[in-house]
Amino acid sequence: MPGDLSGAARLTIRERQVLLLLGTAAGNREIARKLDISERTAKAHLTHIMSKIGVESRLEAALFAFAHHELICHPRQCPKVQ
Repeated sequence: MPGDLSGAARLTIRERQVLLLLGTAAGNREIARKLDISERTAKAHLTHIMSKIGVESRLEAALFAFAHHELICHPRQCPKVQ
């Protein structure tokens, strides 16, 4: 499985929200709409996320989000995503 588990600890709350949405196969437009940010900001967050978790594609990032959901969103720190 691609990705650096220790990188998840460095994600901001907003980056966690973006990554969780990416794990549901949301595109930049949908992520932006759900988080009330611009598509450009969503894309910037994805770039930072991919760097922090050590993946090279959004598919790898989505797989990381799916495989490590509990690490990204553990019970007391799970960011709210609508």
